[in-house]
Amino acid sequence: MSLFTKYFKGWKLRTTTPSFDVGEEIDVFVAESNSDGDGHAYIGDTHLIIEGAGPQTVEKRVRVRITEFDETNATGRGDFVKVVGESSYTG
Repeated sequence: MSLFTKYFKGWKLRTTTPSFDVGEEIDVFVAESNSDGDGHAYIGDTHLIIEGAGPQTVEKRVRVRITEFDETNATGRGDFVKVVGESSYTG
């Protein structure tokens, strides 16, 4: 094993448009909510609509189960599972 290989072992490049698999559960912060009771989360340039994440979840960390995802457009939908954390702001 070369020094270069040892040094970079385990490193991964991050992307501004992560993708997700249907059925995967992820934790995200809800940025906003609309009148339909859906929340919106942005992970880099990826946009998720979270069904059932109403105004009470804005600025909270929630668990979402991905129901559909379009990797080409970096957009998807998911179902709200539960709140897993409080405000993303400290102060």
